[in-house]
Amino acid sequence: MVYLKPDETLDDLLINELKIIQKNKGFRFTLDSILLAQFATIKEGDRVVDLGTGTGIIPLILSARNRKQHIYGVEIQEEMVEMACRSVCLNGLENKITIIQADIRELNQYLEGGSYKLVTANPPYWTLNEGKTSDLQSRAFSRHEVKCDLEDIVASASKLLNNQGRFALIHRSERLSDIFILMRQYKLEPRRVRFIHPFIDKEAQQVLVEARKNAPPDLKVLPPLIVYERPGKYSTEVLRWYGKEAE
Repeated sequence: MVYLKPDETLDDLLINELKIIQKNKGFRFTLDSILLAQFATIKEGDRVVDLGTGTGIIPLILSARNRKQHIYGVEIQEEMVEMACRSVCLNGLENKITIIQADIRELNQYLEGGSYKLVTANPPYWTLNEGKTSDLQSRAFSRHEVKCDLEDIVASASKLLNNQGRFALIHRSERLSDIFILMRQYKLEPRRVRFIHPFIDKEAQQVLVEARKNAPPDLKVLPPLIVYERPGKYSTEVLRWYGKEAE
């Protein structure tokens, strides 16, 4: 039986009846993780690794998109790992999702390199020199590059992927040049890019990038993803992910 601690909530993802355990106060997943999980290309039989999985939100959603794959979620914080494991059990996905407590820079001790078809990552957006670091460890680790930086993420993805394997990432749009440079440095060729705009008339704030290992250049810039139709109202595309129609 899966239990909740006094400082936790059980939240409905509104996707395939999935539920997730989170802290009432502390790190809670954001829409960015859902955007990434919907963007990543996933195929039947793929072996998948989600880097910095937090409470396991991306593996949960990916499990709903394709039922014939195995997903490993990697997280360094013990408390988050424990919560993610309980969410996996709550949803009856123990045979599809495995949560591993590890530093992504030392994954060779846990996962075999060159063995995975898809790696995903919603990494910390801010360097240690940007903004104020949260006093809450879980928030600090998720928002700032305390335990790993962008290069660590890209390097780990490259080591894990097999030839032509895919790496899907969400990050701040202003870091796109850094992302492309690092991806090519680690033999990951950017193939799909989609900019995320909060509203149709606003500048992009985030960007989704999917690269393939050892692939030739062939970059496709997809139509922009508009999150909100108006304040408080998701766009038709986002509503469709939740099985809803625009009003």
